[in-house]
Amino acid sequence: MDRRRFSNLLLSVPLLSPRAVFAQGSGREPYKIGVTYPLTGPLATSGNEYLPAAEVAVTHVNRAGGINGHPLELVVEDTQGQPQGGIAAMRKVVQVDGAQAVLTIYTNVVTAQMPLADQIKVPLLSPVEAPGLMSKSAYAFSHAASVASMGILWRDYWRKTQVKRVFAFIVNNAFGPFISAVVKNAAQSAGVDYLETPFNYGDNDYRGLVARAKDFNPDAIVVAEQGGIDGTLIIKQVREAGLNAPVFFPGIFYDEVAWRNGVGTYIGGVLEAGIRLDPHAAKQFIDDYRIKTGHFPSYVAGEVYDQIKMFAAAIARGSYSGEAIRNQLATMKGVPSVFGGMITMDAEHYSIPSTDSLWQVRAGNLVRVSP
Repeated sequence: MDRRRFSNLLLSVPLLSPRAVFAQGSGREPYKIGVTYPLTGPLATSGNEYLPAAEVAVTHVNRAGGINGHPLELVVEDTQGQPQGGIAAMRKVVQVDGAQAVLTIYTNVVTAQMPLADQIKVPLLSPVEAPGLMSKSAYAFSHAASVASMGILWRDYWRKTQVKRVFAFIVNNAFGPFISAVVKNAAQSAGVDYLETPFNYGDNDYRGLVARAKDFNPDAIVVAEQGGIDGTLIIKQVREAGLNAPVFFPGIFYDEVAWRNGVGTYIGGVLEAGIRLDPHAAKQFIDDYRIKTGHFPSYVAGEVYDQIKMFAAAIARGSYSGEAIRNQLATMKGVPSVFGGMITMDAEHYSIPSTDSLWQVRAGNLVRVSP
């Protein structure tokens, strides 16, 4: 429970500096950012992977003196990866804890939170990859890779490798229709036969769905999900059923320890589309995240780190109020990204860090295969 209630006060001692201590002990009221992540439930492995990235970013901001002398602080609540949990968590961090901005995640949760954000005039910032969603709210923004560009990578790869039949497992939540349209369009553009089936997080046994895939006899399999352990279970059950077609994922989950361990010996050959951290621009983040967690940060952790820096810049350039932060996010540019280059928000409320690539796990390493 302590982890869910506090933020920078719980950060690892090696990450703190005299300047950070000065900022935290300055006597000024902290600027609070709410975090609504799944810390329990099927997506908890991912939520607990990303939260340390936000904590490292807060440490870096406070180490540099905070924001206009105010320390930055996180207030964290568990959504369980569910829409109703997302609304309850958002109300808590804003209306009880006083946060003027909210870091959140997962399309089904964000979709539920967006009307509340517009109502209470507190901006949401997330790594939602679903195209077109953010423009439906004046207070919702995304800093993430794009599933639309991932679909282009799949299309080109399927053409090149002469894939004829694609079967997709599509997560059965608000993200599903977005990713289904992308995969279906990629398959149609590549001229291949396509079939999909929905799956529910937390079901654990997907062998009935895998039997449908086996009957289809695919040349490629897409597991279109958002993280957590369920995708690893599907891969295992696909391989145990004797299906050897290459498996494609939206996003690079290989860098998440729990996901990689979950797939285990079946990880060889998996193809993932997405972005990776720039080793130079992200060096300090990578080093401090490793100190904190013991492993390399995933791409979503990098997006989360950037998002805290975006909130910090918005507050510094405007003021600590939901409306002012929202206005700064809407026109944001010139904030350095751990993916290289500068962050710029577009008119649709999306900021894409860099161009996606297609990667494959080969001999225990992630190797770029396209472009």
